[in-house]
Amino acid sequence: MKKRLLLCVVSVVAACALHGCSSNPNAIEPAPLPSFEKRFDVDRLWHRDAGFGNHRGSLMLKPVATEQFLYTADIRGRLYCYDRHSGKKIWRKDLSMRVGGMTAGYGYLIIGTRDGDALALDATSGEEKWRVRLSSEVLSAPTISADKVIVQTLDGRVTALNVDSGESIWIHEEAVPILTLRGTSSPLVASGKVYTAYASGKVVVLEEATGIPVWDRRVAEPTGRSELDRLVDIDANLIVEGGGVFAVTFQGKVAVLEEDSGRPYWDKDMSSYQQVSSDVGALFIADDHGLVWSIDQRTGSALWKNDSLYGRVLNGTAIQKGLVVTGDADGYLHWLDVIDGGIVAQRFFDPDGFAAPPLVYDDTLYALSGDGELAAYSVEALK
Repeated sequence: MKKRLLLCVVSVVAACALHGCSSNPNAIEPAPLPSFEKRFDVDRLWHRDAGFGNHRGSLMLKPVATEQFLYTADIRGRLYCYDRHSGKKIWRKDLSMRVGGMTAGYGYLIIGTRDGDALALDATSGEEKWRVRLSSEVLSAPTISADKVIVQTLDGRVTALNVDSGESIWIHEEAVPILTLRGTSSPLVASGKVYTAYASGKVVVLEEATGIPVWDRRVAEPTGRSELDRLVDIDANLIVEGGGVFAVTFQGKVAVLEEDSGRPYWDKDMSSYQQVSSDVGALFIADDHGLVWSIDQRTGSALWKNDSLYGRVLNGTAIQKGLVVTGDADGYLHWLDVIDGGIVAQRFFDPDGFAAPPLVYDDTLYALSGDGELAAYSVEALK
């Protein structure tokens, strides 16, 4: 119980430091809404009510998209399925569980909960197929492959389950610090390996078939006197492409490791725990101060930095039609040019901010607000 309380306190401290709490002497004053030269039109395709959102909670409740459906869950465990193209609600299911993360694929919707469960639903009907108890909370999306579900729990365990039955196949465990940010990175399956990241600042690669470690490497080492100063969690998603594994830590670094061996190529001081994206040979990172960076994947050099959203508490980045998109705590969406970082479009969404980072699927952006408003957006260049 004490550990869980400390985890929550860390989340509150981080949020206050970044969003200008009046009681915090180190608070960052948010920049005013930036002006820009509009170069793209943003059109709202549809808008729906999707429950209670996360009430501006410390956890992100990320929607999940497939070719046909869009799924959302709220803080009370209400699960919704929509037609992704029209926004029509297909079904709703009350799970009576505290959802931590979910993913979809191979005909299944896989859900991890803050109560320590993993369950599989039929992706079309919502019918429950299996449910298993895990060792701890699930705070990130599981990963699904052709025959396995990979789930990472808050206590440092990664568990592989049979996708059809939920039966445990293997478990790998890593030590985690006493104090961490309240979250974990999602496992990533690629080329027969499972790429995982931990609150210790370590990336660990496992054989998908057996769970046997292939290599591990620390991206950042804890420094400082206090436990808060020593936080180097990897909560952001890993990116594996071009022979490299890209990772960013809180209060640490952004780095690339060689995909097969873990040998480090480069690193750069950086702090973020939000969703990272990539395009045209660059990484796009919204850091803890509200700066948006483009980092060259080959060299680690900064291609550009946009500081016009400083202090506005960004919710990560995604790529839509060759543009970088991010949302801020006041409920605005911002689209940036991938080449020079200039803002080219902007759209107000909801005053309650965002319950999740931007989700882009098939060139459509899906946004979920802190109070459960769900919308789909397209973007087109001005003619």
